[in-house]
Amino acid sequence: MKFEDIPRIPLTSLPTSFYGMPNLSKELGDVDLYIKRDDVMELAHGGNKTRKLEYVFADAFAKGADCVITMGGIQSNHVRQTVSAAAKLGMDSNVILNNPVPEMKNELLGSGNYLLDVIMGANVYLIDGDDNASIAKMLQVEAKLKAAGKTPYIVPMGASDGIGSLGYMLAAQELIGQWSNMNINPSHIFLGTGSCGTHAGLLLGLRYFGNTTTKVVGVSVSQPEEKKKQILRDVIDLVKDVIELDEGLINEDDLIINGDHFGKAYAYPTFEANAAVKLVAEKEGILLDPVYTGKAMAGMIEMIKSEKLENPKDIVFLHTGGAPALHPYAGQFL
Repeated sequence: MKFEDIPRIPLTSLPTSFYGMPNLSKELGDVDLYIKRDDVMELAHGGNKTRKLEYVFADAFAKGADCVITMGGIQSNHVRQTVSAAAKLGMDSNVILNNPVPEMKNELLGSGNYLLDVIMGANVYLIDGDDNASIAKMLQVEAKLKAAGKTPYIVPMGASDGIGSLGYMLAAQELIGQWSNMNINPSHIFLGTGSCGTHAGLLLGLRYFGNTTTKVVGVSVSQPEEKKKQILRDVIDLVKDVIELDEGLINEDDLIINGDHFGKAYAYPTFEANAAVKLVAEKEGILLDPVYTGKAMAGMIEMIKSEKLENPKDIVFLHTGGAPALHPYAGQFL
């Protein structure tokens, strides 16, 4: 199928805003910085998963689903937005949550995204173990729901499959239009890279809609560079299974990962990320988070300051959301 033929259910008002960050630009020197505000959307405080879920829920309805199952960490932004979308569309949501930071259990269960999941009526299953344990639990819940006569739809972690990633192909088209209206031609766009659906979709979309020059730099929030690159390749292949794409659309040089800023592991804060959160808040009044966007901003700042970017011009930061997770990490800032 062609990209334009894939069904989509609108879940928010688009386009999201795009504008310059003059104070941060001045702070970092001779470079113009811009931000894409995908944190400001209509599903329970917004975030990048909303764009993916527009395609995911369309696919769920096409397959006759009446409820959804998904997984993530206790403070998962993806889970929060999936629960919100399900409520908006009149479906039950079932979520499997594990704890990536055991020593912060009380803080992670006390506020932020977990609180919002509960308020929005999700059926929550808290488990011990890693992502493999979560997948096993999802399959158990799926079997239980089917036995009860339900038709569940499994939304993968981060909605980062061939369907969900299409949301960021559409976002790329949106960005190209905004850049044209502002008469800018960004050399780089930065984002936090986790399950890689946003990264894959954005990169594919830029190339698909005719932008061959802007480099997409993913700052890993959880794994070393080579592991993250392989996940990115895998997601790109999943998209190719869904829509028709030219064989040479993406080459190996397009796959850019910075693996220097994820710290101990996923969801563990770093000094540099917390400093980036503070800096952007103080200079631009924009709230990032310690898990995703703070690490991505720390990576962008470091690469600008150390002059690691080739011919930098009109650099863009994709704000993928996550501010609700600031609250469980309050102790990092107070």
